[in-house]
Amino acid sequence: MTITTILLDLDDTLIHNSTDRFIPAYLKSLGNYLSDIAPAEEIISLVFHAIEEMQANQDVAVTNYDAFYRPFLQGLKLSYEQVHPRVTAFYRQVYPELRRFVTPVPQVRQFIADFFEAGYRICIATNPLFPATAIEQRLAWADALDFPYELITTMETMHFSKPNPRYYQEILARLDISAAEAIMVGDNPEHDIAPARQVGLATWRITAAADGAGNGSLAEFHDWLLHPHKP
Repeated sequence: MTITTILLDLDDTLIHNSTDRFIPAYLKSLGNYLSDIAPAEEIISLVFHAIEEMQANQDVAVTNYDAFYRPFLQGLKLSYEQVHPRVTAFYRQVYPELRRFVTPVPQVRQFIADFFEAGYRICIATNPLFPATAIEQRLAWADALDFPYELITTMETMHFSKPNPRYYQEILARLDISAAEAIMVGDNPEHDIAPARQVGLATWRITAAADGAGNGSLAEFHDWLLHPHKP
């Protein structure tokens, strides 16, 4: 069956984003910003716990958003109405400062435009551990937000997360396509490649150089997909 849909990871696929630097800076900023609610160290610990609970969720009726907030609020012993406005303000006022850790992949905007021009449907298949605003900001940092994506996976809209194969099954169901119609493009072998293959998706792993076996840069994927007979 012909591939009609491209699932694109975000971090270290469309943007260069070292999690070794970004995540500690993010958690420190969030903890400090919410330190009027609870000590920063407690906030960070509760975030880790809530993420673990969210990733363990197997209930198709519970979004990642709800699966996160339930243990997070229980740990804080506060209501959603008390906490959510502060978290929203953090993403509006402080999260943009983390852009300093991120750089766009060269030509990424042109590549995505080319995919659309060629008739492909595109899903931004980033791990939905963040709210929509955080993911949309990172897409904007890649200069790639203003495209007509079929789906951007966020914690508000998804019920599973990587590396759970059900995350990929949910994307296929939402797009109403079979696995044979899509290809997953991402950098992480455990989160992007293995579970996508498990549900039958073709894959392209983002690596420093192509080896002829579905690995290579985003530029090389672009050429492989759009110019398959190019010498």
